[in-house]
Amino acid sequence: MPLRHKNCCRFLWKGVLDNMSIQDVVLFSLWGHSMNLLELIGLVSGLVAVYLASRALSVNFLFGLLNNVVYFVVFYQAHLYSAMLLQVVYFSFSLYGYYHWKHPAPGQEGKNRELRIRRLNKSQWALVIVIVLVFGGLWSEGIIYFQSRFPEYIDPPAFPRLDAMLTAASVMGQFLLSRKVKDNWIIWIVVDVLSTALYAYMGLFFTALLFAVFTLIALRAIVDWNKQYKQQDEIKKGNKNRTK
Repeated sequence: MPLRHKNCCRFLWKGVLDNMSIQDVVLFSLWGHSMNLLELIGLVSGLVAVYLASRALSVNFLFGLLNNVVYFVVFYQAHLYSAMLLQVVYFSFSLYGYYHWKHPAPGQEGKNRELRIRRLNKSQWALVIVIVLVFGGLWSEGIIYFQSRFPEYIDPPAFPRLDAMLTAASVMGQFLLSRKVKDNWIIWIVVDVLSTALYAYMGLFFTALLFAVFTLIALRAIVDWNKQYKQQDEIKKGNKNRTK
């Protein structure tokens, strides 16, 4: 690549993301940690999206789209590149999930004519675990290699292997959510607990607090989704009995 073009790409990538003025707007400080406008937008949109998802409402994906854009920038600035690239995947799954929930295939309709809640069997759970472990391992090595190959574009990653495993699990959790599989909340609890610790250590205090709240919402979501799953199962059995 010619030097002039290379420097131009570097300016567009690092200059824009590193120097976004919105991140410098400090709203308040708490316990020695500052809350800037960018992180506040991410915090609020994330809370709203996860709460709506816990209630099995398809509008959650729309708030998720805003959250994905904000945290792409936040994680880039924190050198958490796996988490940064994860936002691109989330964005895609949010678009897919919104459409899939609103337009279920024939026979898969549930409450409000949206996609019905489903669950994983034991063999599917085993496959999920294998995919997460393999993908997480490959992803971490890829991030490490990419940084060593192009150090002028990104700084050394922080906790690449833990970050990558959280990425792999999060991708799986978001995929299962987009398919309205209730077991997604078990994965999210694991991800949220570990993410809370990681972001607190990285100094992203309010993001860590956000993931702590996510953990509580996910715990409640398991109860609510299980209840809805049983209700729709009872309705399905009742409809079958009436047709006999």
